[in-house]
Amino acid sequence: MSVPTISEAAILRYASAETFRSGRTCYQQGAVIAPVLYGTTLLAEVREDTAGSVLVCCTFQADGSIDATCPCHNAWGGWCKHRVAACLVLLSHAKNVKERPALERMLEDFSRDELQTLIIKLTGQIPHLAEAIDQEAATRQPTALQSPSVAKTPAQAPQTKVDAKAIRREVRSTIHSLDRMRSSEAYWHVGAVVGEVEDIARRALEMLANGDGRGALASLEAVTDEYVDEWVNLDDSDGYAGELFRDLGKLWAEVLLSTDLSQDEREGWADMLTAWQREIGEYGVDDAFDLAIAAALSGWGDRLSRQIGITDEGEPVWDEDSFVDEEELAKIKLRILERQGRFHEYLALARAEGQTEAYLTMLVRLDRAQEAVAYGRTHLATPAEALALARALCEHGEREESLQIAEQGLALEGRKADLAIWLRDQAEVMGRQELALNAAEQAFRSQISLEHYRHAAKLAGEQWNTRKTVLLEYARTVQGYETQGKVDVFLHEGLIDDAIQAVEPYASHTIISQVVDVAIKERPEWTIQACKKQAEWIMDGGKSQYYQAAANWLTKARQAYRVLDRDEEWQSYFNELLKIHGRKYTLVPLLKAIK
Repeated sequence: MSVPTISEAAILRYASAETFRSGRTCYQQGAVIAPVLYGTTLLAEVREDTAGSVLVCCTFQADGSIDATCPCHNAWGGWCKHRVAACLVLLSHAKNVKERPALERMLEDFSRDELQTLIIKLTGQIPHLAEAIDQEAATRQPTALQSPSVAKTPAQAPQTKVDAKAIRREVRSTIHSLDRMRSSEAYWHVGAVVGEVEDIARRALEMLANGDGRGALASLEAVTDEYVDEWVNLDDSDGYAGELFRDLGKLWAEVLLSTDLSQDEREGWADMLTAWQREIGEYGVDDAFDLAIAAALSGWGDRLSRQIGITDEGEPVWDEDSFVDEEELAKIKLRILERQGRFHEYLALARAEGQTEAYLTMLVRLDRAQEAVAYGRTHLATPAEALALARALCEHGEREESLQIAEQGLALEGRKADLAIWLRDQAEVMGRQELALNAAEQAFRSQISLEHYRHAAKLAGEQWNTRKTVLLEYARTVQGYETQGKVDVFLHEGLIDDAIQAVEPYASHTIISQVVDVAIKERPEWTIQACKKQAEWIMDGGKSQYYQAAANWLTKARQAYRVLDRDEEWQSYFNELLKIHGRKYTLVPLLKAIK
């Protein structure tokens, strides 16, 4: 048998730069256990970060492509670090890989009955094998795609018996778990309590995943009704308790749209949601269920306004002032269609609702990458959309196209830092140095930081002296709030005057202190003025909790006076401070300690 030929470039067709680096670290740490090559199929256990391991299967095709599977959940659906690590073992230490005949050859002498017997026997020895066979069998059953305009839900599974009383007790117990605490102590635990209630509510999504929409509705009703009654017992100073209603509203919208209900049932749920809305509206939470009410009344239709009554002729009356987040509702519908595997309808809805990111990434996931690229060329509107498509293409193995889309995204209006960083790292791994350098400079312009500055320097090499002049000038002239990044860069380059200019006039105390520590010897006059300003603001304002900080500022001012050999001037200033603040008994000892 011959070991399949493999290269880093082949692996990089399927793994992002970040994932490749993680996989290489995983391999170097010896995480790949007992790799065995069955013909052209590699099986290997790869240790997880925790105590367990995952089984990776990589099949090397004649055309150079690689089909690899891993049970871990990797974002974007591309290769994970475990698959990368397994392939790197074959690339770097093929002699350590045990070789066996191809599985097809090993099984060809078994009869159908023998194979059945073998599989049944193995299901008793291998965890989850029976479940995997069951899932594979289910995927073989044909399913019909429906028209996007109909968007009916599939037949509902038998309803789970929901113990509403038990759910109510759980919600009530969670909320009242703070009753025995002092109010000052309970305040710090409100967020955690609200999170626990949300976890109880989100169990409805598990029922949805099992096709039990009516069970999900009954469960969510119990949670919401009890929370509406009890939430006032929580300290909502930070808004956590009230904000949960908005999350519940989104949950309700998803459950209602996922469940096959009659029009009468929908109107009944809308009435209940409206009653809850009215009740919590007395506390200023007056629109949390608008989305759910719209979902109940309009279903999968186009009308998203809120119905508030019926005319004498039987026509609905709509509240045109009621705001419904149509974009959020579209996202909920897309989640439902994806969960139900109705991808044709998903694409139609995403395109109709202007959900470009969702549309393009789904095209890639459905192996329609070139179609996604063509559409993206003319419809991408933001760097964020470009980044989502570029990532999806990269994970799908379309690496050159991913770089092109990312480069296109940098020309769009919007926040570009994340896209520039991604393109920088990806281009660097692929050996596209000039593209990586351009992206690194864009990352610096989008988010000035010493880290981005140093990365650009590393990529620029001999070009750095020219390139850094442009970046430094940009940092000097750009307006914005990235003071920390500017100061870090200027001090790194020894440009104290630029650092001083960057901190004036509104930098934080921490950043000013950072510059002062460097400027005491080089710019003592500025240091004196900066330190006196900070200390006097604290002392004159009687901010006793910061008196120690004022003393620290004055200590630095004294050091600067000494650099200038102006001790008498310092002494005069110090004596004047004692006269002004002599009655501040907590401050005076701190001042005398400085003298």
